[in-house]
Amino acid sequence: MIWLIKILAGICAVLYPLLVLWVLTSFREHLQEICLYILPILLLVCAVEWFRSRKPGKLLNPLVAMGLFVAVAMTDAPDFFKLYPILVSSVLLAQFGSSLITPPSMIERFARLASRGEPLPDSAISYCRKVTWVWVGFFCFNITVSALTALMGNWEIWTLYNGCISYILIGLLLAGEWLVRRYVQRKQSNQH
Repeated sequence: MIWLIKILAGICAVLYPLLVLWVLTSFREHLQEICLYILPILLLVCAVEWFRSRKPGKLLNPLVAMGLFVAVAMTDAPDFFKLYPILVSSVLLAQFGSSLITPPSMIERFARLASRGEPLPDSAISYCRKVTWVWVGFFCFNITVSALTALMGNWEIWTLYNGCISYILIGLLLAGEWLVRRYVQRKQSNQH
């Protein structure tokens, strides 16, 4: 049951902009009631995350969503929904950026998990730091564009960027980094 809740929560988080647009175009007159129905579900997600991990960081996304749903339920102002992608990218920016101040960098942490405890060479640590900087730049860009689409007031443009284009950009960044990493690894292998 818990895995089903986690899967559904993940799907809803990814599809969030599309779900918001769908609710606003199909059920706008019932928006406050819908928010009140969703709040106990978000509370359940928070409870499951807390009891599974006891890590406050795992509660951040559902708590942010809960705060936005409370704001919309109280004000009947759906523009609060537009803050979610901005807040998620801001949290990721803070996590990646702070890892540059207090190493290891976020990408180095991922690399260490992938290497299963094998030590990383200094060149890999340096590379991971550079990639972390790239992600910091991406999150700054994403926050800016998300905010601009939110300020435009057009729900379709907001949904297109936050529910489609931003994911394509993330995919391109991941694929580009993978290609660069392979090139760097090949180049270093040939030097040895």
